[in-house]
Amino acid sequence: MASLYDLDPETRELLTLETFLKQITVKEFVEGLTADHTIQESNGQGDAINPKPYIRTFEASLEALARISAELNSREQKIRQDARQADAAHQKTTAITEAQCHELTNQFADLDLLVSEVASTTTSLGEAVDLVSRQRNRAASSQFIIKCYISFLENDPTVVENMRTGSFEDQRQCAITVRQLLRISRKINNIPRAAVARENIEKYAEMVERELLKTFDKAYRSADMNSMKAVAEILTEFNGGVSVIQIFVNQHDFFIMKDKLLHESMIDDDNLWQKLCDPTCEDPPFDTATKELLDEIRMTVKKESLIIKRVFRHPDSVLRVFLQRLFAQTIQQRIELILSQAKSISTLAYLRTLQNAHSAIGSLVEDLKAILKPDLDTGGGLSMLLDQNMQDLFVPYIENRQYIDAEKRNLQELGNTMLARFNNYHMGRKAMKNHKLLNRLGTVKGRERWAKGKNTTT
Repeated sequence: MASLYDLDPETRELLTLETFLKQITVKEFVEGLTADHTIQESNGQGDAINPKPYIRTFEASLEALARISAELNSREQKIRQDARQADAAHQKTTAITEAQCHELTNQFADLDLLVSEVASTTTSLGEAVDLVSRQRNRAASSQFIIKCYISFLENDPTVVENMRTGSFEDQRQCAITVRQLLRISRKINNIPRAAVARENIEKYAEMVERELLKTFDKAYRSADMNSMKAVAEILTEFNGGVSVIQIFVNQHDFFIMKDKLLHESMIDDDNLWQKLCDPTCEDPPFDTATKELLDEIRMTVKKESLIIKRVFRHPDSVLRVFLQRLFAQTIQQRIELILSQAKSISTLAYLRTLQNAHSAIGSLVEDLKAILKPDLDTGGGLSMLLDQNMQDLFVPYIENRQYIDAEKRNLQELGNTMLARFNNYHMGRKAMKNHKLLNRLGTVKGRERWAKGKNTTT
Protein backbone atom coordinates (compact mmCIF):
# COMPACT_ATOMS: atom_id res chain seq x y z
CA MET A 1 0.00 0.00 0.00
CA ALA A 2 1.29 3.40 -0.84
CA SER A 3 2.62 5.57 2.03
CA LEU A 4 2.10 9.21 2.66
CA TYR A 5 5.78 9.75 2.24
CA ASP A 6 5.57 8.37 -1.34
CA LEU A 7 3.48 11.44 -2.19
CA ASP A 8 4.92 14.67 -3.47
CA PRO A 9 5.28 17.64 -1.06
CA GLU A 10 2.30 19.55 -2.51
CA THR A 11 -0.01 16.57 -1.95
CA ARG A 12 1.34 15.99 1.58
CA GLU A 13 0.69 19.66 2.38
CA LEU A 14 -2.84 19.28 1.02
CA LEU A 15 -3.50 16.30 3.34
CA THR A 16 -3.21 18.30 6.57
CA LEU A 17 -5.75 19.58 9.10
CA GLU A 18 -4.96 23.18 8.22
CA THR A 19 -6.22 22.59 4.65
CA PHE A 20 -9.67 21.53 5.88
CA LEU A 21 -9.81 24.39 8.33
CA LYS A 22 -9.70 26.71 5.31
CA GLN A 23 -13.11 25.34 4.19
CA ILE A 24 -11.77 23.80 0.93
CA THR A 25 -14.40 22.27 -1.40
CA VAL A 26 -14.39 18.63 -2.58
CA LYS A 27 -13.70 19.64 -6.14
CA GLU A 28 -10.73 21.75 -5.12
CA PHE A 29 -9.42 18.90 -2.91
CA VAL A 30 -9.63 16.27 -5.70
CA GLU A 31 -8.09 18.61 -8.24
CA GLY A 32 -5.26 19.24 -5.83
CA LEU A 33 -4.61 15.49 -5.36
CA THR A 34 -4.55 14.75 -9.12
CA ALA A 35 -2.91 17.91 -10.33
CA ASP A 36 0.58 16.32 -10.64
CA HIS A 37 -0.69 13.23 -12.50
CA THR A 38 -2.71 15.35 -14.89
CA ILE A 39 0.39 17.35 -15.77
CA GLN A 40 2.44 14.17 -16.36
CA GLU A 41 -0.30 12.69 -18.58
CA SER A 42 -0.41 15.83 -20.66
CA ASN A 43 3.41 15.69 -21.18
CA GLY A 44 3.42 11.90 -22.15
CA GLN A 45 3.38 10.36 -25.68
CA GLY A 46 0.40 8.07 -25.29
CA ASP A 47 -3.18 9.06 -25.24
CA ALA A 48 -4.37 6.41 -22.68
CA ILE A 49 -4.67 7.34 -19.01
CA ASN A 50 -2.54 5.30 -16.57
CA PRO A 51 -4.75 4.70 -13.50
CA LYS A 52 -2.05 3.40 -11.19
CA PRO A 53 -0.63 6.76 -10.10
CA TYR A 54 -4.15 7.93 -9.26
CA ILE A 55 -4.92 4.76 -7.35
CA ARG A 56 -1.75 4.97 -5.29
CA THR A 57 -2.36 8.64 -4.57
CA PHE A 58 -5.99 8.03 -3.54
CA GLU A 59 -5.01 5.08 -1.34
CA ALA A 60 -2.34 7.16 0.38
CA SER A 61 -4.81 10.02 0.71
CA LEU A 62 -7.44 7.77 2.29
CA GLU A 63 -4.92 6.53 4.78
CA ALA A 64 -3.93 10.11 5.60
CA LEU A 65 -7.57 11.18 5.91
CA ALA A 66 -8.27 8.25 8.25
CA ARG A 67 -5.41 9.33 10.50
CA ILE A 68 -6.68 12.94 10.45
CA SER A 69 -10.20 11.72 11.29
CA ALA A 70 -8.90 9.61 14.17
CA GLU A 71 -6.87 12.53 15.44
CA LEU A 72 -9.90 14.81 15.29
CA ASN A 73 -12.07 12.28 17.11
CA SER A 74 -9.44 12.01 19.83
CA ARG A 75 -9.27 15.78 20.19
CA GLU A 76 -13.05 16.04 20.27
CA GLN A 77 -13.30 13.45 23.05
CA LYS A 78 -10.66 15.25 25.07
CA ILE A 79 -12.39 18.63 24.60
CA ARG A 80 -15.76 17.14 25.60
CA GLN A 81 -14.22 15.67 28.71
CA ASP A 82 -12.54 18.97 29.57
CA ALA A 83 -15.85 20.78 28.97
CA ARG A 84 -17.72 18.41 31.30
CA GLN A 85 -15.07 18.87 33.98
CA ALA A 86 -15.15 22.69 33.54
CA ASP A 87 -18.96 22.70 33.71
CA ALA A 88 -18.92 20.63 36.88
CA ALA A 89 -16.31 22.95 38.41
CA HIS A 90 -18.41 25.97 37.38
CA GLN A 91 -21.58 24.58 38.95
CA LYS A 92 -19.66 23.80 42.12
CA THR A 93 -18.17 27.32 42.19
CA THR A 94 -21.60 28.87 41.52
CA ALA A 95 -23.16 26.93 44.38
CA ILE A 96 -20.37 27.97 46.73
CA THR A 97 -20.65 31.64 45.62
CA GLU A 98 -24.43 31.61 46.03
CA ALA A 99 -24.09 30.25 49.54
CA GLN A 100 -21.48 32.92 50.35
CA CYS A 101 -23.72 35.66 48.94
CA HIS A 102 -26.65 34.43 50.98
CA GLU A 103 -24.49 34.37 54.08
CA LEU A 104 -23.16 37.85 53.31
CA THR A 105 -26.72 39.15 52.88
CA ASN A 106 -27.70 37.74 56.24
CA GLN A 107 -24.63 39.28 57.84
CA PHE A 108 -25.43 42.67 56.25
CA ALA A 109 -29.02 42.50 57.55
CA ASP A 110 -27.73 41.70 61.03
CA LEU A 111 -25.22 44.54 60.76
CA ASP A 112 -27.91 46.96 59.57
CA LEU A 113 -30.12 45.99 62.50
CA LEU A 114 -27.18 46.48 64.85
CA VAL A 115 -26.39 49.90 63.33
CA SER A 116 -30.05 50.92 63.70
CA GLU A 117 -30.00 49.91 67.34
CA VAL A 118 -26.75 51.81 67.89
CA ALA A 119 -28.14 54.87 66.05
CA SER A 120 -31.29 54.78 68.16
CA THR A 121 -29.20 54.52 71.30
CA THR A 122 -26.92 57.32 70.09
CA THR A 123 -29.90 59.54 69.27
CA SER A 124 -31.38 58.99 72.69
CA LEU A 125 -28.00 59.69 74.23
CA GLY A 126 -27.62 62.84 72.09
CA GLU A 127 -31.07 64.06 73.12
CA ALA A 128 -30.18 63.41 76.72
CA VAL A 129 -26.91 65.31 76.32
CA ASP A 130 -28.76 68.21 74.64
CA LEU A 131 -31.31 68.25 77.41
CA VAL A 132 -28.60 68.31 80.07
CA SER A 133 -26.77 71.03 78.13
CA ARG A 134 -29.93 73.15 77.87
CA GLN A 135 -30.65 72.66 81.53
CA ARG A 136 -27.10 73.61 82.37
CA ASN A 137 -27.30 76.75 80.19
CA ARG A 138 -30.67 77.62 81.70
CA ALA A 139 -29.27 77.19 85.17
CA ALA A 140 -26.26 79.38 84.32
CA SER A 141 -28.56 81.98 82.78
CA SER A 142 -30.84 81.91 85.81
CA GLN A 143 -27.85 82.29 88.11
CA PHE A 144 -26.65 85.28 86.07
CA ILE A 145 -30.13 86.87 86.07
CA ILE A 146 -30.38 86.46 89.84
CA LYS A 147 -26.95 88.02 90.23
CA CYS A 148 -27.98 90.98 88.05
CA TYR A 149 -31.27 91.38 89.97
CA ILE A 150 -29.41 91.48 93.27
CA SER A 151 -27.07 94.11 91.82
CA PHE A 152 -30.08 96.30 90.94
CA LEU A 153 -31.51 95.59 94.37
CA GLU A 154 -28.28 97.01 95.77
CA ASN A 155 -28.30 99.80 93.16
CA ASP A 156 -24.96 98.68 91.68
CA PRO A 157 -25.58 97.40 88.11
CA THR A 158 -21.88 97.03 87.33
CA VAL A 159 -22.17 93.69 85.56
CA VAL A 160 -24.88 94.87 83.18
CA GLU A 161 -23.16 98.19 82.66
CA ASN A 162 -19.98 96.45 81.53
CA MET A 163 -21.97 94.68 78.85
CA ARG A 164 -23.74 97.87 77.78
CA THR A 165 -20.47 99.68 77.14
CA GLY A 166 -18.91 96.77 75.28
CA SER A 167 -19.25 95.53 71.72
CA PHE A 168 -22.53 95.28 69.83
CA GLU A 169 -22.82 91.61 70.82
CA ASP A 170 -22.31 92.57 74.47
CA GLN A 171 -24.94 95.29 74.07
CA ARG A 172 -27.34 92.74 72.60
CA GLN A 173 -26.82 90.46 75.59
CA CYS A 174 -27.32 93.48 77.86
CA ALA A 175 -30.64 94.31 76.16
CA ILE A 176 -31.84 90.70 76.49
CA THR A 177 -30.82 90.64 80.15
CA VAL A 178 -32.56 93.91 80.95
CA ARG A 179 -35.70 92.71 79.18
CA GLN A 180 -35.69 89.55 81.31
CA LEU A 181 -35.07 91.60 84.45
CA LEU A 182 -38.05 93.82 83.63
CA ARG A 183 -40.30 90.79 83.25
CA ILE A 184 -39.05 89.25 86.51
CA SER A 185 -39.22 92.48 88.51
CA ARG A 186 -42.89 92.92 87.63
CA LYS A 187 -43.66 89.47 89.04
CA ILE A 188 -41.65 89.71 92.29
CA ASN A 189 -43.49 91.46 95.06
CA ASN A 190 -42.86 89.29 98.11
CA ILE A 191 -39.27 90.24 98.98
CA PRO A 192 -37.97 93.34 100.74
CA ARG A 193 -37.14 96.31 98.52
CA ALA A 194 -38.66 94.64 95.44
CA ALA A 195 -40.22 97.97 94.44
CA VAL A 196 -36.80 99.63 94.64
CA ALA A 197 -35.26 97.01 92.40
CA ARG A 198 -38.15 97.32 89.91
CA GLU A 199 -37.77 101.10 89.79
CA ASN A 200 -33.99 100.85 89.29
CA ILE A 201 -34.43 98.30 86.51
CA GLU A 202 -37.08 100.40 84.74
CA LYS A 203 -34.90 103.51 84.88
CA TYR A 204 -31.93 101.55 83.60
CA ALA A 205 -34.03 100.06 80.78
CA GLU A 206 -35.11 103.56 79.73
CA MET A 207 -31.48 104.69 79.78
CA VAL A 208 -30.38 101.67 77.69
CA GLU A 209 -33.09 102.33 75.11
CA ARG A 210 -32.30 106.05 75.02
CA GLU A 211 -28.57 105.49 74.50
CA LEU A 212 -29.19 102.90 71.79
CA LEU A 213 -31.51 105.30 69.97
CA LYS A 214 -28.83 107.99 70.14
CA THR A 215 -26.31 105.56 68.70
CA PHE A 216 -28.75 104.68 65.91
CA ASP A 217 -29.42 108.33 65.10
CA LYS A 218 -25.70 109.10 65.07
CA ALA A 219 -25.04 106.15 62.76
CA TYR A 220 -27.86 107.32 60.47
CA ARG A 221 -26.41 110.82 60.27
CA SER A 222 -23.01 109.39 59.35
CA ALA A 223 -24.51 106.78 56.94
CA ASP A 224 -22.99 103.91 58.95
CA MET A 225 -25.26 101.10 57.78
CA ASN A 226 -23.52 98.35 59.75
CA SER A 227 -23.94 100.19 63.05
CA MET A 228 -27.55 101.03 62.20
CA LYS A 229 -28.26 97.37 61.50
CA ALA A 230 -26.56 96.25 64.73
CA VAL A 231 -28.49 98.74 66.88
CA ALA A 232 -31.77 97.93 65.11
CA GLU A 233 -31.24 94.24 65.85
CA ILE A 234 -30.53 95.00 69.51
CA LEU A 235 -33.66 97.12 69.88
CA THR A 236 -35.70 94.46 68.10
CA GLU A 237 -34.53 91.98 70.71
CA PHE A 238 -35.26 94.52 73.45
CA ASN A 239 -38.75 95.80 72.61
CA GLY A 240 -39.68 94.47 69.19
CA GLY A 241 -38.08 97.41 67.38
CA VAL A 242 -40.99 99.81 67.94
CA SER A 243 -38.87 102.66 69.25
CA VAL A 244 -36.19 102.44 66.57
CA ILE A 245 -38.85 102.45 63.84
CA GLN A 246 -40.47 105.51 65.40
CA ILE A 247 -37.22 107.45 65.62
CA PHE A 248 -36.26 106.47 62.09
CA VAL A 249 -39.57 107.79 60.75
CA ASN A 250 -40.26 110.73 63.09
CA GLN A 251 -36.74 112.17 62.97
CA HIS A 252 -36.38 111.75 59.22
CA ASP A 253 -35.11 114.91 57.53
CA PHE A 254 -37.84 114.74 54.90
CA PHE A 255 -40.65 115.12 57.43
CA ILE A 256 -38.87 117.81 59.45
CA MET A 257 -38.09 119.98 56.41
CA LYS A 258 -41.42 119.42 54.70
CA ASP A 259 -43.37 120.31 57.85
CA LYS A 260 -41.72 123.74 57.84
CA LEU A 261 -42.32 124.18 54.13
CA LEU A 262 -45.98 123.22 54.44
CA HIS A 263 -46.59 125.70 57.24
CA GLU A 264 -44.59 128.49 55.60
CA SER A 265 -45.66 128.01 51.98
CA MET A 266 -48.16 130.36 50.36
CA ILE A 267 -50.06 129.78 47.13
CA ASP A 268 -49.93 133.12 45.32
CA ASP A 269 -49.81 132.04 41.68
CA ASP A 270 -52.53 134.27 40.22
CA ASN A 271 -52.05 132.82 36.73
CA LEU A 272 -52.78 129.32 38.10
CA TRP A 273 -56.03 130.34 39.76
CA GLN A 274 -57.16 132.37 36.75
CA LYS A 275 -56.83 129.30 34.51
CA LEU A 276 -58.55 127.08 37.08
CA CYS A 277 -61.46 129.52 37.24
CA ASP A 278 -61.75 129.83 33.47
CA PRO A 279 -64.36 127.32 32.19
CA THR A 280 -62.96 127.64 28.66
CA CYS A 281 -59.50 126.35 29.75
CA GLU A 282 -59.37 122.78 28.42
CA ASP A 283 -56.24 121.66 30.30
CA PRO A 284 -56.31 123.23 33.77
CA PRO A 285 -52.87 123.21 35.43
CA PHE A 286 -51.89 121.70 38.78
CA ASP A 287 -50.00 123.36 41.59
CA THR A 288 -46.26 123.26 40.79
CA ALA A 289 -45.16 123.04 44.42
CA THR A 290 -47.40 120.01 44.98
CA LYS A 291 -46.02 118.27 41.89
CA GLU A 292 -42.48 118.89 43.12
CA LEU A 293 -43.43 117.49 46.52
CA LEU A 294 -44.79 114.29 44.97
CA ASP A 295 -41.65 113.89 42.85
CA GLU A 296 -39.51 114.28 45.96
CA ILE A 297 -41.61 111.63 47.70
CA ARG A 298 -40.85 109.22 44.85
CA MET A 299 -37.11 109.80 45.19
CA THR A 300 -37.23 109.60 48.99
CA VAL A 301 -39.10 106.27 49.04
CA LYS A 302 -36.75 104.82 46.44
CA LYS A 303 -33.69 105.85 48.46
CA GLU A 304 -35.02 104.99 51.91
CA SER A 305 -36.41 101.59 50.85
CA LEU A 306 -32.86 100.45 50.12
CA ILE A 307 -31.69 101.62 53.56
CA ILE A 308 -34.67 100.02 55.30
CA LYS A 309 -34.12 96.71 53.52
CA ARG A 310 -30.48 96.65 54.60
CA VAL A 311 -30.93 97.81 58.20
CA PHE A 312 -34.15 96.34 59.58
CA ARG A 313 -35.06 92.72 60.19
CA HIS A 314 -38.64 93.26 59.00
CA PRO A 315 -38.45 96.03 56.37
CA ASP A 316 -42.12 95.77 55.39
CA SER A 317 -43.17 96.86 58.91
CA VAL A 318 -40.92 99.93 58.74
CA LEU A 319 -42.11 100.84 55.25
CA ARG A 320 -45.70 100.53 56.42
CA VAL A 321 -45.12 103.17 59.13
CA PHE A 322 -43.09 105.34 56.75
CA LEU A 323 -45.75 105.32 54.03
CA GLN A 324 -48.58 105.96 56.48
CA ARG A 325 -46.68 108.99 57.79
CA LEU A 326 -46.17 110.27 54.23
CA PHE A 327 -49.86 110.10 53.40
CA ALA A 328 -51.33 111.04 56.77
CA GLN A 329 -49.07 114.03 57.30
CA THR A 330 -47.14 115.36 54.32
CA ILE A 331 -49.51 114.62 51.45
CA GLN A 332 -52.72 115.23 53.39
CA GLN A 333 -51.56 118.61 54.71
CA ARG A 334 -50.58 119.75 51.23
CA ILE A 335 -53.86 118.59 49.69
CA GLU A 336 -55.85 120.33 52.44
CA LEU A 337 -53.88 123.53 51.85
CA ILE A 338 -54.41 123.73 48.08
CA LEU A 339 -58.05 122.62 48.25
CA SER A 340 -58.80 125.20 50.94
CA GLN A 341 -57.23 127.89 48.77
CA ALA A 342 -59.11 126.68 45.70
CA LYS A 343 -62.42 126.55 47.54
CA SER A 344 -62.00 130.15 48.68
CA ILE A 345 -61.64 131.24 45.04
CA SER A 346 -64.38 129.29 43.22
CA THR A 347 -66.14 125.97 43.13
CA LEU A 348 -64.76 125.28 39.64
CA ALA A 349 -61.19 125.83 40.87
CA TYR A 350 -61.91 123.54 43.82
CA LEU A 351 -63.25 120.71 41.63
CA ARG A 352 -60.42 121.00 39.11
CA THR A 353 -57.81 121.02 41.87
CA LEU A 354 -59.44 117.98 43.47
CA GLN A 355 -59.40 116.12 40.15
CA ASN A 356 -55.76 117.04 39.46
CA ALA A 357 -54.76 116.00 42.98
CA HIS A 358 -56.52 112.63 42.63
CA SER A 359 -54.82 111.97 39.28
CA ALA A 360 -51.35 113.02 40.53
CA ILE A 361 -51.55 110.97 43.74
CA GLY A 362 -52.91 107.96 41.81
CA SER A 363 -49.82 108.16 39.58
CA LEU A 364 -47.64 108.46 42.70
CA VAL A 365 -49.23 105.32 44.20
CA GLU A 366 -48.55 103.29 41.04
CA ASP A 367 -44.93 104.49 40.95
CA LEU A 368 -44.44 103.56 44.62
CA LYS A 369 -45.86 100.09 43.94
CA ALA A 370 -43.35 99.63 41.12
CA ILE A 371 -40.51 100.70 43.45
CA LEU A 372 -41.49 98.34 46.28
CA LYS A 373 -42.74 95.26 44.43
CA PRO A 374 -39.48 93.57 43.30
CA ASP A 375 -38.10 92.90 46.80
CA LEU A 376 -40.12 94.51 49.57
CA ASP A 377 -43.78 93.90 48.68
CA THR A 378 -43.71 90.18 48.00
CA GLY A 379 -47.07 89.54 49.67
CA GLY A 380 -48.85 92.59 48.26
CA GLY A 381 -49.53 94.08 51.70
CA LEU A 382 -47.80 97.38 50.94
CA SER A 383 -49.74 97.78 47.69
CA MET A 384 -52.98 97.31 49.58
CA LEU A 385 -51.80 99.87 52.15
CA LEU A 386 -51.06 102.43 49.41
CA ASP A 387 -54.49 101.92 47.86
CA GLN A 388 -56.15 102.27 51.26
CA ASN A 389 -54.19 105.43 52.11
CA MET A 390 -55.17 107.04 48.83
CA GLN A 391 -58.81 106.13 49.39
CA ASP A 392 -58.72 107.52 52.95
CA LEU A 393 -57.11 110.70 51.65
CA PHE A 394 -60.07 111.62 49.44
CA VAL A 395 -62.92 110.21 51.53
CA PRO A 396 -63.49 113.54 53.38
CA TYR A 397 -64.12 115.26 50.04
CA ILE A 398 -66.57 112.77 48.53
CA GLU A 399 -68.52 111.34 51.47
CA ASN A 400 -72.08 112.44 52.30
CA ARG A 401 -72.65 113.65 48.72
CA GLN A 402 -70.11 116.45 49.17
CA TYR A 403 -68.64 115.96 45.72
CA ILE A 404 -72.02 115.78 44.00
CA ASP A 405 -73.21 118.87 45.85
CA ALA A 406 -70.06 120.67 44.78
CA GLU A 407 -70.68 119.66 41.15
CA LYS A 408 -74.27 120.96 41.38
CA ARG A 409 -73.08 124.19 42.95
CA ASN A 410 -70.49 124.59 40.24
CA LEU A 411 -73.06 124.11 37.48
CA GLN A 412 -75.33 126.68 39.15
CA GLU A 413 -72.47 129.16 39.46
CA LEU A 414 -71.40 128.64 35.85
CA GLY A 415 -75.01 128.98 34.71
CA ASN A 416 -75.54 132.15 36.73
CA THR A 417 -72.29 133.58 35.42
CA MET A 418 -73.24 132.87 31.80
CA LEU A 419 -76.76 134.26 32.33
CA ALA A 420 -75.30 137.38 33.93
CA ARG A 421 -73.02 137.86 30.95
CA PHE A 422 -75.96 137.29 28.61
CA ASN A 423 -78.15 139.81 30.48
CA ASN A 424 -75.36 142.36 30.65
CA TYR A 425 -74.75 142.00 26.95
CA HIS A 426 -78.40 142.50 26.04
CA MET A 427 -78.85 145.33 28.51
CA GLY A 428 -75.86 147.02 26.92
CA ARG A 429 -77.33 146.58 23.47
CA LYS A 430 -80.73 147.90 24.61
CA ALA A 431 -79.14 150.97 26.15
CA MET A 432 -77.21 151.62 22.96
CA LYS A 433 -80.39 151.38 20.87
CA ASN A 434 -82.17 153.87 23.14
CA HIS A 435 -79.24 156.25 22.89
CA LYS A 436 -79.24 156.10 19.10
CA LEU A 437 -83.02 156.69 19.04
CA LEU A 438 -82.70 159.73 21.24
CA ASN A 439 -79.96 161.08 19.02
CA ARG A 440 -82.13 160.49 16.02
CA LEU A 441 -85.13 162.26 17.63
CA GLY A 442 -82.96 165.14 18.67
CA THR A 443 -81.76 165.62 15.12
CA VAL A 444 -85.33 165.74 13.71
CA LYS A 445 -86.51 168.35 16.22
CA GLY A 446 -83.49 170.51 15.46
CA ARG A 447 -84.26 170.52 11.78
CA GLU A 448 -87.85 171.52 12.46
CA ARG A 449 -86.78 174.46 14.64
CA TRP A 450 -84.30 175.60 11.97
CA ALA A 451 -86.93 175.51 9.22
CA LYS A 452 -89.46 177.42 11.38
CA GLY A 453 -86.95 180.16 12.13
CA LYS A 454 -86.09 180.61 8.48
CA ASN A 455 -89.73 181.01 7.48
CA THR A 456 -90.24 183.69 10.15
CA THR A 457 -87.36 185.78 8.86
CA THR A 458 -88.66 185.72 5.37
